[in-house]
Amino acid sequence: MPDPDRPARKHGASGLPSGSLTEIMREVLARGKPFRFRARGLSMSPFIKDGDVVTVSPLGSTAPRVGDVTAFLHPATGKLIVHRIVRERSGRYDLKGDNAAESEGALPVERVLGVVTRVERDGETVRLGRKSGAVVARLSRTGLLRKAVGAARRAGVRSRGRR
Repeated sequence: MPDPDRPARKHGASGLPSGSLTEIMREVLARGKPFRFRARGLSMSPFIKDGDVVTVSPLGSTAPRVGDVTAFLHPATGKLIVHRIVRERSGRYDLKGDNAAESEGALPVERVLGVVTRVERDGETVRLGRKSGAVVARLSRTGLLRKAVGAARRAGVRSRGRR
């Protein structure tokens, strides 16, 4: 029997196969409700860190914008990923992790499941840079965000709620 105090590694953060989590999220979002889950990975650091609780809300009638952090299905793997829209071109979105070297390429809006509307770390709400999202997206797209975060880490600057 699995230890409830020990996170399951083979099946993702929820203990469910990742496909199951994606299907549950799709169903919840299709009903117009937000979906919360624990994020895994470092690709969105420092804004979203491994273990943060992420709330994804349905798109509704509003198209996502450059700077929004979205949940989407990776075109090659079908895996659920949370990354920022760094560019919009002809109804397709370039999505990239803030801490990732490369973007996921241009994806159609149909791959976007929802928009991240809240991130919680240690019981506190983390600011995602929504008001300055387009600036963060531009810094991420050009690679300057990774360089700035790396320089800050080397200088010993700590982000709020750092693990």
